[in-house]
Amino acid sequence: MNRKTKLTAIIGVALVLGIAAGWYFIHAGKNPADAGGEAKTERKVLYWTDPMVPGYRSDKPGPSPFMDMDLVPVYADEGGASDGSPVVTIRPEFIQNFGVRTHKVTRGGAARSLTAHGYLFREGGVLLVLVDSFEHAAWVQAGSPAVISFPDFPGREWNGTVESVRSDVDIGTRSLKARIRVINPDAALRPNMYADVVIRDKARRDQKLMVPREALIRTGTRTAVVLALGGGRFQPAEVVPGEESGDWVEIRQGIKEGDTVVTSGQFLIDSEASVRASFQRMESAPADPHAGH
Repeated sequence: MNRKTKLTAIIGVALVLGIAAGWYFIHAGKNPADAGGEAKTERKVLYWTDPMVPGYRSDKPGPSPFMDMDLVPVYADEGGASDGSPVVTIRPEFIQNFGVRTHKVTRGGAARSLTAHGYLFREGGVLLVLVDSFEHAAWVQAGSPAVISFPDFPGREWNGTVESVRSDVDIGTRSLKARIRVINPDAALRPNMYADVVIRDKARRDQKLMVPREALIRTGTRTAVVLALGGGRFQPAEVVPGEESGDWVEIRQGIKEGDTVVTSGQFLIDSEASVRASFQRMESAPADPHAGH
């Protein structure tokens, strides 16, 4: 064997050993950087599961009977919060497969707005748009700013102000009736023109926690979000929602500013957490003293 052949063989063996070592550290849940350091306490495995099939448990590792993948260990130190919600750990490749997206919770969110339609009319030398909308919004009040556009003038917008608001109840449907004064500096507008109106909230909203509407899990008995804790760890949290505006929802209780909520893939994670919580309750239930008698 010549020198070049020997060198090729050595490189090949090194690559095989490197790949094998990498596979071991990934699937054993260890970091190669820790291999030469102080030994760490071994984590206790409760069972193995398939993250794509919530509820499945196995008492030993191995290939999943459902997917072309290995079962994932669930450790004893993956505890839950005080409300009993367990922490679910998901490996990075599965997070990508789930299509998990997140959003950092901030105060404010998007400003509330209401879109409506109406006709322009003149009253005492003043141009007004009369809006009759089936979408009732309690925050719309006199003084709320508005932006008005007209199909006859594509691409142009006029500013306006809500002059008065009246709410009606008609056959069980709450509707909004508003008069909006239009600023018409160049006298381009004429009465009886069709108008598109966007009324905006004049109140400050920077003190409210807002999350995307898609982050909410609503089952009829609970409203929750899934928190991303970092390191592939997730945990459901029950919340108390408040006002809704477009794609945003106020959260009054259950999360804090700076938390990260899952906006896509949260239903699978919540389902897995619910199954784990059920098993934890069964395992912690006291034995029936009358059993066997």
